[in-house]
Formats: sequence, C-alpha cells, structure tokens
Amino acid sequence: MRLKPLSTPEDNVTHGDHSLTHEQFEDLFDPNRDGGYPGNHVAFRHVVNVLHERGARRLVEVGVGSGNAIPIFAGAGLDFYGFDNKPEMVSKSASAMKKNGLPESHISWGDIEDSISLSPVRNSGPFDGLVAMGVLPHVAHERAALRNMWQLVKPGGTIFVECRNKLFSLVTFNRFTYEFIMEDLLGDVDQDVREASSEFLKTRLDTEMPPRPTGHAAKQHNPLDVDHLFTDAGFVNVSVVPFHYHAAIPRLEKTLGGPFRTESIKLENEPSGWRGLFLCSAFMVEAQRPE
Repeated sequence: MRLKPLSTPEDNVTHGDHSLTHEQFEDLFDPNRDGGYPGNHVAFRHVVNVLHERGARRLVEVGVGSGNAIPIFAGAGLDFYGFDNKPEMVSKSASAMKKNGLPESHISWGDIEDSISLSPVRNSGPFDGLVAMGVLPHVAHERAALRNMWQLVKPGGTIFVECRNKLFSLVTFNRFTYEFIMEDLLGDVDQDVREASSEFLKTRLDTEMPPRPTGHAAKQHNPLDVDHLFTDAGFVNVSVVPFHYHAAIPRLEKTLGGPFRTESIKLENEPSGWRGLFLCSAFMVEAQRPE
C-alpha cells in the first residue's frame, strides 16, 4: 500500500467559465454552513490536480448522481461524461449539463457491474480519467466493477475510487469500533478470550450507535490492504489518498459545530499521511491502467 498526500488548494488549477465564484468558495468552507463538510470538494481538487499534471482531457464519472461535480470538472477544462444506474439521476445530470452549456448526450444510463449496459459510454471512450465517489461501497461484485473501470480508461489512464475507511472505526468509539476489534482483530482467537474482550468493550463503547441499517450495509475497506483488490483487477501504481478528516470523535461534531469543521478542514493538508488512515472516514484509491 502506498500513501499519497492530498493536493493542496494552492495547487488547484481550473479553466473555463464553470469554476466556483469567490462567494461560492467562501460558502463552501463556512464553518457554520448547513451543507455539511465539503468532503467531495476536497477529494475532487486532488483529482483535478492529478489530471492536470498528466495532461488529461477526457473524464468519465461513475455514479454521476445529480451532477454536482459537473461544474468542477467542466471548469477544469475537461471533456466530461457520466453515467448512473438510476434513471432519475441520469435525468438530473443531463439537466445539469444543459445548465452548464454542455452536451446532454454525454450523460447515459449504465451499471458499472454490467459491461453490456456500458456500451454507450464505452463507445465514447476510452477516457484519460475516471472518478467514482460512493460507488464501490455499494456494489455486489467488486472485481467486475473494477474490471469495467479498467476497460473505460485508456492505457496509462487514471482512476480515482472512493472507499469507506475501516480503520476510522478505531476512533469512532461506537458499534464500528466494537465490530472492527471483535471481527477483524480478534476474529480467530480463543472463544473465552473473545467473550471477555466483548464484555469489556461493551462497557466502554456506544455499541448501539449508529443504528444497524435495515437493508444493505455499505462496505468498508482497509487502506492497508486495499491495493490487492485493485492489482487483482489489473491496475498498477496503486496509492491511497485519505480525505474527510475528523478533528475529534464523530459524535462531538454536532456539539462542537463550527470549530469541529474548521479544525477538521485544517487537517486536510496535514503532512504525515498516516494520521489520515485513522482520522479520515474515507479515502480515494488512485490507480492506473498499465501503458
């Protein structure tokens, strides 16, 4: 596993008429804004910087959603395409493209796990880059999804795939902490030892929070071994880029409010790299298709 530092705001280079205005930028990082932590914006500026450095021209987004990233990537001068497996999201993103003066035909329906459904976007490729935020934690067949991403980028092309950070569980002090210790760390130890550990942890952790999901639970990935998942799918130069820092235990976010967000955003540029493996709730895997 290779750690890569997140690009800093000073490195950000955008072109065109679609980039953020000064007012929009100030609002995005306002510690008291209602819109929440600008995690995706922090991740996207890293994507933009890397693609700019590599002379990329064409980008495809997997799970394009409502098209919130369209102005960012269009503002960076990239020829943007996107697809989603939900028709209502395709419609919203097509409208966002039209609003930004971009071709609605660049948005299509497709399922990243099904190569046949990707024929329209494959016919528009291959692409210099691919970004997938909030996708991998929800797919049923990870290798199929990654192999299809491999097919969508050209040789030497770069993918950026968000994962939920399993190691973040060690600082949440809740059900995730309990499950990580009991299942990932102590899963194969003697049953009596496990039961003693379980009783100890239940007295010190908020094991009822967050509530268990009623349906499909999002997958978490360990940044220390996630590279094997990507190399098995054919990618090289795999690195991990942590983002969405937490300056305190997550349950304190509502209590602390603005100071929590301000201090967390400051950490996005901290230089150690390894602290992000524990303080970030997410990370991007950056990888390339071989030349």
